[in-house]
Amino acid sequence: MSPSIPKTMWAAQITEFNKPYTISTVNVPPLRPNELLVKIHAAGFCHSDIQVLRGELNSPLPLIPSHEPVGTVVQVGKESALNWKVGDRVGILNFKNACGNCAGCRGSRKRYGKLDPRFCDHRETGGFKNDGCFAAYMVADSATTILLPDSVSFEQGAPLLCAGATAWGAINKARPFLRTGDMIGVVGIGGLGQLGVQFAKALGYRTVAIDNRDASLQLTDDMPPELRPDFIINSTHDYASEKILERTGGEGLAAVINCADSIAVNAWSLGLLRIGGVAVLLGLPPEQWRFDTHPIVFCELVLRGSYVASRGEVEEMMAIVDQHGVRSQLTVVTKDDILRVPEMYLSRSFRGRLVVKFD
Repeated sequence: MSPSIPKTMWAAQITEFNKPYTISTVNVPPLRPNELLVKIHAAGFCHSDIQVLRGELNSPLPLIPSHEPVGTVVQVGKESALNWKVGDRVGILNFKNACGNCAGCRGSRKRYGKLDPRFCDHRETGGFKNDGCFAAYMVADSATTILLPDSVSFEQGAPLLCAGATAWGAINKARPFLRTGDMIGVVGIGGLGQLGVQFAKALGYRTVAIDNRDASLQLTDDMPPELRPDFIINSTHDYASEKILERTGGEGLAAVINCADSIAVNAWSLGLLRIGGVAVLLGLPPEQWRFDTHPIVFCELVLRGSYVASRGEVEEMMAIVDQHGVRSQLTVVTKDDILRVPEMYLSRSFRGRLVVKFD
């Protein structure tokens, strides 16, 4: 039996750019036949949430922010009843309700053999163009909703919906170029990088964790022992490149996963790659990318962009998380602290990923 659903709910809203959130009472969103109503138990906060708050992404106002939601299904649309039920523990991916007709939808069918809502020109994106999850309830598209393993807490689950999906998608872009035992570098050991290192280890690759801050590299100390990197190095140290290359017998890394948005660091990382190595780019610098074409051409390097993992890929990721105990270093705050979250993020007064627990 469905729990009683109230008509209204609390929500944090952006009502003006560059101003603190407003706590409001709003209507519980209505449910379409393909959708699920989810009671939110935890939600993450990342850099793109700051961009939304600053008005950099031209989001409509008022807007409920955040796009890393996990919770419990409390109501099921009539078209979703075969696969979902009240009480399911779920995560909600940040692309939903693809139109099925636009150039992006047609292109994804040609590329992947099926509709991929990530590329729909008219997709809904919670916390960006549509209401997100800093609220009591959120509507989810059943086609882009993920079951959360019982072994994964709501707090640990929240970052997996964005940071995890992004890091896993990048690893998957590199996998066709890799063999078990190859060494890959993860550049930028923040919310994405700490998960990228663990995913790579779980898949059987050797890893080097690279960052220009020792505090970020210390996040690796909190990883499960079997998922820690084989080597860590501060990229600003003397002979950092040479020390990394020594670990590969001078051949170079099979891949680098670039989680940083530094143009200089990404260009530097190309010099770490072996012949035919692959660099997967995740960072979005404010300026255009600039690379030395010589190593790209003469070493036949591959540069791959990576957006975020698809629903099918995220389901694979969740199986790896469940099997290997992948986890994020978290700073968890309560709903009562939600107005402080942007300030905490900007002041870096937290460790790992920042997550709000609602109950």
